[in-house]
Amino acid sequence: MFKAQVVTAFEKYLGAKWKVGSGTLINIMGHQWLPKPPCLPREGPGPLKVRELMDEETGQWNRATITYWFELHTCADILSVPLPNVQANDALVWKENKSNTFSVKSAYSVALRMLHHSSGDHSNTTTDRRTWKAIWSLNTPPKVRTFLWHTCSNTLPTHDNLHAKRVQLDPTCLMCKQQSEIVGHILWECPFALSV
Repeated sequence: MFKAQVVTAFEKYLGAKWKVGSGTLINIMGHQWLPKPPCLPREGPGPLKVRELMDEETGQWNRATITYWFELHTCADILSVPLPNVQANDALVWKENKSNTFSVKSAYSVALRMLHHSSGDHSNTTTDRRTWKAIWSLNTPPKVRTFLWHTCSNTLPTHDNLHAKRVQLDPTCLMCKQQSEIVGHILWECPFALSV
């Protein structure tokens, strides 16, 4: 299974991005060449190459075309991409390290990220790193930190979570019998939890 994840990462160019040269190889919507996927406010013109957003005479971006087709934040992303030489070839560069050079270590971390993402991991490690670091550095007994981690990860064995895993039981709260027994309800919203 891990080998399949690596192959899929390679096919989708995960870990890599396109560096704009002539723009003839890069699909506007299909390739990763901007920090975020482009947003179009209206029906797009179809599959276009990045080259079609350039002014061939000046070798700069065609601002009129860009502002017509894209949302404001996408326009800013496009216009921030440097065009050093529109005669140069487009290049696929590695984005997982500062030197933009491929390494087996960084490819392995891309494959692991894909594996965790496809298996429904509870969080994105890059965006939630501070939260997890704060939880694990608390000066409390380990079982308290573990409980907090399970609470934030929504992995407590609540009736709703067990029901989602196909355990044959009623997902409603045993205490109040009013709502589904989810983490937020059982810890904070249930009338019995509020009384404690």
